[in-house]
Amino acid sequence: MATLEPYLSFNGNCADAMSFYKSALGGQLMIMLVKDSPAKDQIPEEYHNQVMHAILKGSGFNLMASDNMSADKTVTGTNVSLTFNLEDIEDAETIFKSLSNGGKVTMPLAETFWAKRFGMLVDKYGFNWMINVTKPM
Repeated sequence: MATLEPYLSFNGNCADAMSFYKSALGGQLMIMLVKDSPAKDQIPEEYHNQVMHAILKGSGFNLMASDNMSADKTVTGTNVSLTFNLEDIEDAETIFKSLSNGGKVTMPLAETFWAKRFGMLVDKYGFNWMINVTKPM
């Protein structure tokens, strides 16, 4: 069985962002800095305190990320949203509130024709999120 897992790129604040996501979503967080990686000798020293790879493993999801170490900075766009599907309304409300801390709510969490709760936000790192609790069909 294949899985699709989002991989986020940051401009030097990956560790902060992944810690924020851990506090909002729960799970186990692993962060490897460049200086702790086998590839450290191939990467300029100015990047050694950057995140080489991070993964947040939670119940039903993996979120991966790293810092961008190229001359071209990462630009966050509006063409992708991270969708978090939940079964429990209270969990959705908690996660929505946590992820929107320091960000911007673009659609408040509310009941819709397809969901017990659905809401959209842009988190403080510029990523779009959709939180959803689907109604039974």
